[in-house]
Amino acid sequence: MGVGTMYKQRSKTITPPYTVAMSLSQPRQSIRPKRLLRGLLLMLMVSGCATGPSDTRPMVDAVTKTTAVPPPLPAQPEQTIDIQARNTTRHIAMTEGSLQARVQRNALLIQGLDALTATLIESDITWLEGDINTAHQLLDGLVTTDPGSRDLLLAERLQRASQQGLWLKAAGLAHQRLVLSGDAKQQAALKDSLWSLLMRVDDGTLNALLRQSSNRDWKGWLTLAEAYRQGRSAVKNWLTRHPQHAALAPLPSGLNAWLKTATPDTLAIMLPFSGRLASAGESVLKGAVEQLYRRFPDAPTRPRLITIDITQFPGVVSAYQSALAANAEVVIGPLTKSHSQTLAMLDRRPIPVIALNRPKGLSPNQANNWLALSLAPEDEARQIARLAFGQGLRRSITIRPDNDWGRRMEAALQEAWRELGGTAHTSIALSAATPHSEQISKALGGFESEARIAAVEEAFEAPVAARARRYQDFDCIFLLTQGPRDARSLRPLLVFHYSADVPVFATSSIYSGDQARQNRDLNSVIFVEIPAVLNAASTDRFTQLKALGHDAITALDHREQAQVSHLPFAQGATGLLTRMPNGDVERELIPVEFAGDKIRKHRLP
Repeated sequence: MGVGTMYKQRSKTITPPYTVAMSLSQPRQSIRPKRLLRGLLLMLMVSGCATGPSDTRPMVDAVTKTTAVPPPLPAQPEQTIDIQARNTTRHIAMTEGSLQARVQRNALLIQGLDALTATLIESDITWLEGDINTAHQLLDGLVTTDPGSRDLLLAERLQRASQQGLWLKAAGLAHQRLVLSGDAKQQAALKDSLWSLLMRVDDGTLNALLRQSSNRDWKGWLTLAEAYRQGRSAVKNWLTRHPQHAALAPLPSGLNAWLKTATPDTLAIMLPFSGRLASAGESVLKGAVEQLYRRFPDAPTRPRLITIDITQFPGVVSAYQSALAANAEVVIGPLTKSHSQTLAMLDRRPIPVIALNRPKGLSPNQANNWLALSLAPEDEARQIARLAFGQGLRRSITIRPDNDWGRRMEAALQEAWRELGGTAHTSIALSAATPHSEQISKALGGFESEARIAAVEEAFEAPVAARARRYQDFDCIFLLTQGPRDARSLRPLLVFHYSADVPVFATSSIYSGDQARQNRDLNSVIFVEIPAVLNAASTDRFTQLKALGHDAITALDHREQAQVSHLPFAQGATGLLTRMPNGDVERELIPVEFAGDKIRKHRLP
């Protein structure tokens, strides 16, 4: 047997639903080297030439005891799901891993667990392992006439469709649950869930579905979503045409408040119009004015606009007081984080504020009359974590700069990743002191693999039939860079170090708005971007700030709705906008990917 074929690569196996026991021992291997020393070297080094690192977890007995586990109790038409057994096992899978979850499942089988619950548990475990197709097959095969169990199965299908970004499918499942529900409190929650999902369906898909739909109740929901995007008058017409529709009594959360919101007579925009941030302030103002004229085309209905140069005042509080003195009913601004922090901490804000940056530490009780729009990249970090998880990816590495921005981004990403059930394999904090290629190779195992092969070749004085490779215990890469230039230099390094086949996810900072030839180095990288950049014929460094001004006017129209509801309230120029309890407005961007020197909408697997 040649040196290069002496190891046996471990293949991925699919655990059957009712595993009884497994062997954790590895087959013994023996060799006959030319010399004892070389043989010892080979035994120590060849295992690392092309396999992953050794398991550092506590040792487990080589062979587990085989326990006779009976099959699950036969399924009955009225069978109910054992919710406690399912929740317990799911928690173990999330916290301790799939192996321990299946041990718990087998223990429950010994106690007489039924087939319905046992199969659902296996579907849960398989989903958390990333085998989403098998998980769907197991879940879709479950049938019960018990109303509570049937709703639970629908709820699980809805959650998984949402995690995958299949908004239309998820909305259909929410509608199905709503139709079957007989509980008024649950119906109200399901209305909100359905509305939130329809807000995420793009206009083209919504219009196509309207032409195809024949179910009156479902079509009524679709036409309501269409009318909402057109404005108040369209929704009021819808209410007149559908007086008995299920969406009424009550409407989804916040819609009544939106319908009753009055347009302010006077609006103040408080921004820096001189000094080092003057260009930024002017860009925000330009976007706001454009949207103001678009949303209020008739001059008599358009709010009177007052501009306040914040740099001409001793502080942000005095600038805010000048807006009060000018009889402004709403204030847009300030732009900087420090000014937003100061204004947010005021004990009293007589008129609503739509800030353009997020303060820290604001509680829900302090967030009255407060909306904080921003271009916070942490929103994007959380979104790419959800995007990767929805595609069945579970084990990640993160590449980031070794600075405060990188640490903040990774913290937001990993919080979302772990909450979903993902596992962080390692993090690479790139420093200027060490070549990036060396740092990446060490993390991926490339250099070590190459060194082991070289050592074996030297010991045997002959070439080895093996090739270097990366570690195999991650299936996606989060590439966090502060600009496209860094990303363009790092992506080829990942390819060089045996990671060309691993999906790469990034934030909008990877894209400058130009579709240059050098973007070919980023081919297949998946990222998220704001609609304003994707829809613009050309962009510059102020495009995002103009979009922020645009969304400030959009938020103006939805300010009272956002105060009472935490559902998405508008598809803005910076993304889908949702107000959090502390007043922060989070953005959900559009997933796209590089295709050569172009970008295209990301195609879900």
